[in-house]
Formats: sequence, C-alpha cells, structure tokens
Amino acid sequence: MSNIDQFAPPPEVDTGDDAEPQPRRLRSQPVREIPLKRRTWLWENRVPLGELTLWVGHAGIGKSQAAVWLASEVSRGSLPGELHGTPSPVLYLGTEDAWSYTLAPRFVAAGADLGRVYRLYAESYAGGDGAVSLAADLGELRDEIKGTGARLVVLDALLSTMTGQDLTRQGNVRGYLEPVSQLAQDLNIAVVGVAHFRKAGGADPLHMIAGSAEFGQVVRSAIGFAADREADDGSAVMSLIKTNIAPQSTTSVRYRIEPATVDTAEGPTDVGRYVPIGETEQNVRNLIDHVPDSADERSERDEAVEWLTSYLRDQGGTAAAADIFKAARADGIAEATLKRARKRAGVGSQRRGFGQGSEWTVDPSGSHSAHSGQGTHADPNGPNGDPNGHTPGRPA
Repeated sequence: MSNIDQFAPPPEVDTGDDAEPQPRRLRSQPVREIPLKRRTWLWENRVPLGELTLWVGHAGIGKSQAAVWLASEVSRGSLPGELHGTPSPVLYLGTEDAWSYTLAPRFVAAGADLGRVYRLYAESYAGGDGAVSLAADLGELRDEIKGTGARLVVLDALLSTMTGQDLTRQGNVRGYLEPVSQLAQDLNIAVVGVAHFRKAGGADPLHMIAGSAEFGQVVRSAIGFAADREADDGSAVMSLIKTNIAPQSTTSVRYRIEPATVDTAEGPTDVGRYVPIGETEQNVRNLIDHVPDSADERSERDEAVEWLTSYLRDQGGTAAAADIFKAARADGIAEATLKRARKRAGVGSQRRGFGQGSEWTVDPSGSHSAHSGQGTHADPNGPNGDPNGHTPGRPA
C-alpha cells in the first residue's frame, strides 16, 4: 500500500436505500503499519524535500534573487543535498517581475541550466496568461510536476496564488497551504513560497508575515532574510526562523546582491545576482527586532572592545579578519558583538587582495586608526566562499 493510499479517504459507505451517502468515516491504524522514511533535503539542513518552505523578508532584501539562485543550483545539480550531482528540473512561478526583462536574465546571470527551468503560468480561456490559483489549479500543478519531473517548485509571490479569500479569517490560509504541503509530501519535492514581512516590526518574524499568522503555524520550515546594519560590505543575512526538522545548530548565511550584466539580442542588460559569501553567527530574528545598546549589550561590547584592541596590539596593530574571528570565537565573543566593537574601537578594515579576505588595523600606540570605518569587511570565508565551502556555481 502506498503512502498516498494509506491516508486517502475511504470509499463512500452505503448504509441503506434511504440513507445519505457518507463521504468519509473515522478510522484508526496501528503505527507499526506506517512505513518509516528517511528525511531528505533539497538544500542540506535548510530546504527539505517533501515540505513547503516559506522564504520571507522585507521588500528589496533579495528574496527573489535568492530563489533564482536556489533554482539555478538545483538545475545544475550543484546544491549540497539529496540531489547533488543530479541536475533536476524546476518550476518557477514569477508574478512580481517581468520574465523577459528581469527573471530570465537573472537565471542567465545565476548560471542556470535554462533547459531545466520552466516558467509556470496559467492559460486563461480568453487566451494569454492568467493567475495561478492554489484553489483551482492544484490538480494541474501535480500533473505539471509529474510531466516535467520537477523537484523544486517556487511560488513567487505566494500570496498571488491565494486570491479571492480573506486571508485574515481563521482557517483560510491553512486551507490553501495544507494541500500544497501534502502535494510536496506525495511527490517528494520541495515547494518554496516567497512572502513578505509586514512593514511594522515585531519580536517574532513568524508573526510578521504579511497576510496571516497562520503562515508560520502551518509550515514546518521557514527561512527569513534581513539587512545587517552593522555590516560594512552591504551584506545581508538569511537564516532559519522556524524549523521542526533541521538541527538547531544550522548556521545563517551571509550574502550580497551584486550587479551582473547579461547579453541580450538588444544589447546588455543589468540585473542583481545573489552571492553567498559565508556562514555567520548573526541571525534574522535578532536583526529585524534589534534594539541596540541595552545594558547587557554595552557590557559585552565594551569587553569585546578591550579584547579586540589588545589582540591587535599583540599582533603589531594588524591581523587578518579570519584569524580575529577565530580567536574571538575561542574566547566566547560572538561575531555581531565583535563587529560592533570594531566600530567602537575605531579599528579599520580593508581588503588584502582578491580572495584573501580582509585585515583589521588599530594604531599600536593606542590612538584610533586613521582608517577607522573605512574599507570593507570581507567574510572570513573570502568573497568566493559559500556556506558549504565551495565556489557558487561549482559542485562541492
């Protein structure tokens, strides 16, 4: 008996000529009859197969570029996870950006296998493209997944597939998302739904998802995106904001959106490209609701300032950022605290050369560095590193 058949509704029961047909009935099943399955991952410890994962952040933070990167990695089989080494098809619904001007060039810039990335859309009866609806099109979506062999479906934006209902009404979001989650489980695929945070802040990112708090209640996995105001290089952070299945120790990913030029028949065009630059101890939950300079934070920062200036002077005034972070972690100082301490201490940061990271400098005599606050901070993994230790676009 398949997993689908086990949980399918039983046939209608005829209780007599005059009785109403019963559409379903309550049953029970011994747990020993349920087959055990191994948890598998599209992206190791971050995006599970067989689940719907939310992909959430404020507008302009790079969620869509990151979704294009994810789809491109899957199309090449270069993403660490179950499909590594197996290039796989992807279905991508993009409703907020034009395909010819933005999305298709983004896929080119991301190095996607364009023959394995499929634009998902609905044909209207009058001709042309119509809106994809999770309420009306789920059966055809299942057929399209089977027909293409897709292992990833991206819905960007998720809300565009849920029109016609008051999403703030209890149960409506659940009614949309639970069938999608079941579809992902049945076909052992990953579904990523891109959504937005509300403009208003909050203590819990799951409660900030625009539309309804039910989004965070239904899904088993959610990844948030947030700007890091402390970063010198304009980088941002993506991290798990909810998981019932991944290790709690899963680290965040630091990334930048970098400009890329793509050739078209009409000449070059510019797009943004998601570039992971390494792992980080910072996380989205802290970044979106960060209230700076509490008494505890000031104490930690001041201690970190003293540690950092002492460390640099012991090194003659200059040390590689990677060495500083490593030494700080060994002494229990978090990366975010160390970065705040660097600014407070007037420690300068500058690149040493392509692929060599950066170095921090302080005046050994005790006065502030002439380069205080200048230059850029490179992640200890270097500009070409990624959270899995390989150059983006190449197998691990």
